[in-house]
Amino acid sequence: MDGAEYRLSRKVSDTLWQLEEAKTKRIIEHEHDQLLRKFAEGTLELVGSGKITHCGPANSDISSEKFEIAKHRRLYVLRVLNVPNSQEPLERAIAEVWEKIKTPVKKPSYATVYLWKRRYLESKGDIRTLVDNTNGKGNRDPRYPPEVLELCNRAIEAKFLRRERNTIQETLEDAIIRVKRENELRPNDMALPVPTRRLITRLIEKIPAFDKYSARYGSEAARKTYRSLKGHVVTEAPLQRAQIDHTILDLFVVDDETHLPLGRPYLTACIDDFTRCILGTYVGFIPPSYQTVALCIKDCFLPKVHLKEEYPSIKSEWPAHGVMRELVLDNGLEFHSLSLEQVCYSLGIEMHYSPRREPWFKGKIERFFGTMNRGIAHGNPGTTFSNIFEKDDYDPAKHAVITLSTLKEIVRKWIADVYHQMPHSSIHKTPATMWRSNIKPEDIRLPDNDTHLDAIVGRSYQRVLTHKGIEFEGLFYNSPDLTALRYQEGSKLDVEIRVDESNIGSIYVVWPQTSRTYSVPALDPDYATGISLRQHKIFKKWQARRPDMDQSPVGWLEAKEEIQRMVEEDLSFKRKKTRKRVARFVEDSERGAAKTDKRKATPPPSVSPSSAAPDSSLTEDTHFEPTQFHNEASYAVMGVTDDIPDFTPIYRKESENE
Repeated sequence: MDGAEYRLSRKVSDTLWQLEEAKTKRIIEHEHDQLLRKFAEGTLELVGSGKITHCGPANSDISSEKFEIAKHRRLYVLRVLNVPNSQEPLERAIAEVWEKIKTPVKKPSYATVYLWKRRYLESKGDIRTLVDNTNGKGNRDPRYPPEVLELCNRAIEAKFLRRERNTIQETLEDAIIRVKRENELRPNDMALPVPTRRLITRLIEKIPAFDKYSARYGSEAARKTYRSLKGHVVTEAPLQRAQIDHTILDLFVVDDETHLPLGRPYLTACIDDFTRCILGTYVGFIPPSYQTVALCIKDCFLPKVHLKEEYPSIKSEWPAHGVMRELVLDNGLEFHSLSLEQVCYSLGIEMHYSPRREPWFKGKIERFFGTMNRGIAHGNPGTTFSNIFEKDDYDPAKHAVITLSTLKEIVRKWIADVYHQMPHSSIHKTPATMWRSNIKPEDIRLPDNDTHLDAIVGRSYQRVLTHKGIEFEGLFYNSPDLTALRYQEGSKLDVEIRVDESNIGSIYVVWPQTSRTYSVPALDPDYATGISLRQHKIFKKWQARRPDMDQSPVGWLEAKEEIQRMVEEDLSFKRKKTRKRVARFVEDSERGAAKTDKRKATPPPSVSPSSAAPDSSLTEDTHFEPTQFHNEASYAVMGVTDDIPDFTPIYRKESENE
């Protein structure tokens, strides 16, 4: 009772009991009704008078013949329940019962009936203790000496309990060899018996199943296989909880213009826990990073109002969007960034990290990835299959026919027209119906505005605002709003900036005192507009290696034009190792150009002539000759700048051959 063992000592009155604690011998009193209430609530248990040593085949099917024998034994037990456990009284009671039923053929002895009686009382009247279990009897003594068992256990550890997963036969052969080697050192009359397959199998069966699986398949695989579900988080409304993760699609894509294979793109997706609707996605060649997470989260927050305009083939609406209350993430570095924490905290999103190597903690998004790969990639030209053994001689790069732009449309269309419209086995409705029937449009949380959202999802940096503006990666940013802020707060201010890494044409400045956000353009818009931060770093490295280039934003613009021309040419050559990185470079350019077109409707504030950068426009007679540096451009796109060999003669020879 309540975690301790008591004994009913005595009954003081008709309703009051005295209980003695087994360990401390402390006496407590309880009313009879109180004890009954505790028993009904499960906080009081009645323990037996001793340990049940045998309960027959309780967990197996009992034949009718054995059950009849148990009934006859019960008659003997019931007769001797109140009989003293002495030989003469027991024999007289047994004889009375046997004269009536004449079963079994031979009258049971008093010792046997006493054993039945003891088992019956210990089990509190369970008739299964009287079932005949003769088949379970066997030799109690080991048939093999301890030396043989020790050698067999060593063979099991050396062969069977290994990641190579050797068979029982191989384990038996190793055990036999060990015994024979031992017998060579023993006299003939003391030779050890040779083990059998039955012995090895029996010893293996004694090993706990978890330990065997862990030794043969690994501890992580064993933990996943033998995990126990003790409960899960239950959501009650849309946007209450969401899960986000990355995967790589089982599909090769080709370049939109050259139609050469680029590789397998990445997919970042976020799913609503309650409705199973997909809130947002990202498809591209940028590896999992904060940038891909930010692009996916921004897609989650914004309504898909332009979906049918961008992709006319889509027939259904995509209603799922908004700011979630909780976000489930794994332990990737991109999910532990300070910028992502600031995004979630500023929007009131609570972050939950799944335990290490436990993907079932966010099983809904993992299952969605499998469903999507089967629905989009598998069965189409260019699929890589989820299992390498399914490929045989199929070359996905050779058969790839789908372009990246087409793949993005297919992903959107499959989610909106197929996945959201199919009944889900867990919710017994379609995700789209589940969303519309459980949330009103006015209940969907949204960021303040699009500009504020860009500032929220941008990567955070700390900078100093001076008369020059704000310096970031060699670029300067300034605006009349910042000048007015300096007039109000001081000439030199510590501010926080948010950078959209896909387009560094402008940044967002957050003044900590008022949390007001300012959109600030670059002072060199001809260069910075439409390029990503990664591209800018490549241009800077390329310029540093070219002493003939101007070491200023003018030189960066020259490097930009030169590398972009070489990247376009590089897609036409058969360099599979660099093609995927080049595709990522082109993808950054296209995304930056799209954002530039979007922002043209609201041009950035003008800056004063005194703070503007020098003219970075190129002269008409400026001419680039990228041919001799073409191979080096591929290394620059990959971010490699040190110890680059001179490829010029080799490249020219290839050009002549072609």
